[in-house]
Amino acid sequence: QELTEKYSSMLQTAGCYRFMKTLEDKKKVVDDYIQWYFIYRNHVSIQRFKEGLATLDFVNALEQHPSLFFSFMCYTETKLTADAVENIFHVQFSQPGSTNQASPSLEGVLMFGTGLKEVPPAAIQPQPQLVFQKSARFPMANVCTNTIKIPILSRYEDFQEAMDYGMQNSPGFGLP
Repeated sequence: QELTEKYSSMLQTAGCYRFMKTLEDKKKVVDDYIQWYFIYRNHVSIQRFKEGLATLDFVNALEQHPSLFFSFMCYTETKLTADAVENIFHVQFSQPGSTNQASPSLEGVLMFGTGLKEVPPAAIQPQPQLVFQKSARFPMANVCTNTIKIPILSRYEDFQEAMDYGMQNSPGFGLP
């Protein structure tokens, strides 16, 4: 009864404020309120939305083929995989023989790890760090802490390919 009085204005607005004697009465009030909150309260908005969709006969198509529209209209949580990311992005490699195809230079390594094109007259602060990690395939850099994280891979060719790809495709690499 105490909660009923506390939320009486909300229940009155929904049209389900009444005296409750039993647990069934309470359940009925809760069910009525939920129905009002999710359906009747938004009824006009839902109708206008349906009318808008009906202008291109979309509602009819949606009602006739709901399974076709499910993935577009309903959220489903899917785990992001490396293959999915690879399919999302289009990689544009440099033309064979172009200057962009060359391996990174020492200047490129400095740019990748610190964001600097050249060593400044004063020392670089904080001092750059090189960290080795087994948890990633590609190098990572944090120019705020001047840190380059290098992957540990079993084959040198894989390491070289990962380093070249990671550095040449990082933001800011090779900027004039």
